[in-house]
Amino acid sequence: MPTDYIRNGMLYVTENYLCFESSSSRSGSSKKNKVIKLVDITDIQKYKVLSVLPGSGMGISIATPSTQKPLVFGAMIHRDEAFEAIFTQYMKIMTTTKPPASAEL
Repeated sequence: MPTDYIRNGMLYVTENYLCFESSSSRSGSSKKNKVIKLVDITDIQKYKVLSVLPGSGMGISIATPSTQKPLVFGAMIHRDEAFEAIFTQYMKIMTTTKPPASAEL
């Protein structure tokens, strides 16, 4: 599956957002800062960038309705801990957010 690969920066998880701050001064599309609402995430997975390398990989893949292809935050030193923090906060948001009222006919 094609992805938008993002690296070289800091990934932050807050109560409602996932934020990426690029450490690169270049202005390429994958070098920009990203802000993602946790409620907008449709899929989150641990990601292995190169399938030929041993181990479970060092990335996290995030999909939202506004992304045509998943964003992959790669080359993460503490990927498993970051995934747990993001997933835990995502689940808190999803369980406390009330679903929209269904329309009755």
